[in-house]
Amino acid sequence: MQDEEKLIPSPEGNKKRTGWLAQNVWKAICTLALVIYLFTSLGHNSAANLADVETEGLGVASPLEKSFLTALDENLAGNWSEKYTSVPHLAGQGIELVDWTVKKFQEYGLETATESFDIYLNYPVENGLSLLREGKNGSVVEYRATLKEDALPDDPTTGGEDLIPAFHGYSASGNVTAEYVYVNYGTKEDFELLKNLKFDFAGKIAIVRYGKIFRGLKVKFAQEAGCVGVLIYSDPGDDFYQEAKGDKAYPNGPARNPSSLQRGSVQFISEMPGDPTTPGYPSQGDVERADPFDRIPSIPSLPISFKEVTPILRKLNGHGFNATKVGGEKWVGGLKGFDYWTGPAPSYSLNLYNNQSYDIRPIYNVYGNITGTDSSEGYILIGNHRDAWIKGGASDPNSGSASMLEVIRAFHELQLQGWKPRKTIVFASWDGEEYALLGSTEFGEKYADDLQANCLAYLNVDVSVSGKQLNIGASPFLNQVLTESLHLVAYPFGGTLFDHYFKKYEKFGILGSGSDYTVFQEHLGIASVDMGFDSSRDDPVYHYHSNYDSFHWMSTMGDPGFKLHNALSRYLGLVALKLTERKVIPTEVKSYATELELYFQALLTRVPDKWMSIPTGGCHRTISSALANLEAEFKKFVTNADAFDVRANALQAEWDVSGSLPFWRRIALHYKIKGLNYKLRYLERRFLHHKGLDGRSWFKHIVYAAGRDTGYKGFAFPGLKEALDDDDVYRFTKWLRIIRRKMKDLNDDYEI
Repeated sequence: MQDEEKLIPSPEGNKKRTGWLAQNVWKAICTLALVIYLFTSLGHNSAANLADVETEGLGVASPLEKSFLTALDENLAGNWSEKYTSVPHLAGQGIELVDWTVKKFQEYGLETATESFDIYLNYPVENGLSLLREGKNGSVVEYRATLKEDALPDDPTTGGEDLIPAFHGYSASGNVTAEYVYVNYGTKEDFELLKNLKFDFAGKIAIVRYGKIFRGLKVKFAQEAGCVGVLIYSDPGDDFYQEAKGDKAYPNGPARNPSSLQRGSVQFISEMPGDPTTPGYPSQGDVERADPFDRIPSIPSLPISFKEVTPILRKLNGHGFNATKVGGEKWVGGLKGFDYWTGPAPSYSLNLYNNQSYDIRPIYNVYGNITGTDSSEGYILIGNHRDAWIKGGASDPNSGSASMLEVIRAFHELQLQGWKPRKTIVFASWDGEEYALLGSTEFGEKYADDLQANCLAYLNVDVSVSGKQLNIGASPFLNQVLTESLHLVAYPFGGTLFDHYFKKYEKFGILGSGSDYTVFQEHLGIASVDMGFDSSRDDPVYHYHSNYDSFHWMSTMGDPGFKLHNALSRYLGLVALKLTERKVIPTEVKSYATELELYFQALLTRVPDKWMSIPTGGCHRTISSALANLEAEFKKFVTNADAFDVRANALQAEWDVSGSLPFWRRIALHYKIKGLNYKLRYLERRFLHHKGLDGRSWFKHIVYAAGRDTGYKGFAFPGLKEALDDDDVYRFTKWLRIIRRKMKDLNDDYEI
């Protein structure tokens, strides 16, 4: 097994190569080496040099791409899914699956390594939840929740002694007894609505339903409001299929099993992912540990099923405010017998007991790579996390694990046919994603210099299948390869992935957070994509982070025959091949430039008229003139990007027919392309602001970031957006200046 330090080309080595090329004394050696390289490696395995062939009913695939697709005609995704869901694999556990992943990586020809990080983690010890009624002789227990999901005879992984209890990652330990209240989804707006009604949260336990925002922010907002504990449940009113509508529940039908509950992390992910005790630096060995408690809750929380929360919430009927009077129908779910009142209820309280064991514990990443023929052109990183909150995890994350392993297997078939990629391809099986994107974030922080110097793109597949609707969020840098690849894969239920995707969406989505792309896109400035088939209203209810996210559910309801797994594998592999094989990096800068202009235009509509005449303190006298100047910079970048793309396409066309050119002309063309690729590789890095966003400096991308108050959902130009949200004109003018400087530098550099 290789040492992990040798898997990724070192930044020091990259600097040495650059210096070597710059020194005149080595020019003769460089030329000789390049001649040999051009006549051996560069030509023989590049897809761009091969004639295109037509795949029946789809788009046009190169011979290499067709060979890759043929290798996936045998679909083994179900085999891998069954293996990955057979044992518990909470972060830092499931060592059997670490070893098995290493074995499979090696079997399929990858240079393989493992790496551990030392993470501040909690594991569950005990929990309890009791409904108390105040009587003449004190409090009596009227109802006690089991906080367990029903074991189903049809579903083997829902029973046994090795199930993981109901708990939240990074929840605080505590034993609190208090009145309780219903706060809808627990968003910032939900708490504000009740505060405006003079609602007193102090010393209360908040009961909120899943949805709208990341669960950790629900706990954060409750804590800030003065609550002493939180319960989070999944309301059946948010499901399309419901028993109340006559649908049968899993395992007999598509509706939610009433006992299902959603585990998950409550770390404040929009503040900073990764180990909360090592902000911004890797958590390995004897490192300095910071106080984590501004990044994780200080009050206890528990997940609960709608079956077990219903008798608790029914006691609130007629007490406090009726939910429709607070926020309208969007405050009302589908619980039977609960009329959705806020409470609290006289004489009733809850005892919430949560005992967590915290310690520094190891987690384990597994890496594997295929070395490219031109290592100076950098590498592509493809990742999926392996850990799950449950024994199963057939959707999250192991549908992605199965799909990624299928890509690796198909690439091995290509290697057996003599193929080597132009750029190195690195695969990663991350650990600890569920808690706080731990394995990927610590990796990104440790190898930041090398990643920023050499990594062209990060391709993330987390949940590859939880339903039938393809969803893609990406940097616009990747739009070209993402679109081209959609044409080449059949959608299992008719047409192509292109037809299927653009039937619902107009374009690719914006990345926020909640998966392993976060450190690469939003901290390091590496163009990233997240892809997978999501659950939609017509699909069976997806039991997220529940014991019912099982191999049985997947094989009988989620994806019988694992056809969607196979389609995602085909798509992911084609995107990787297009990125590695083309001589000129396949992107359209104009696509990015156009998106920037659209984002800016959307924000312009939110700027208050009263701000327009305010002096900026900069070279532009007012905000109005500053906005006009920045708008002109965006338009100029669209024009410059268009000309740059024309030049890039022309150079690729020259390279495609350069086999008959004299070698010195091909060398000259090679260096022209190398210079252009240099600009393209670092385009995404140009949008980083080293001081980061206001109040959360870990997020450094000025164009994309996780929503401060949503966690999952991403927003464009977060600095400007948050200043508008906070009615802070000073911060708004600051971000106008920052963005204008970035755009001016881009225009100076990309002007043809």
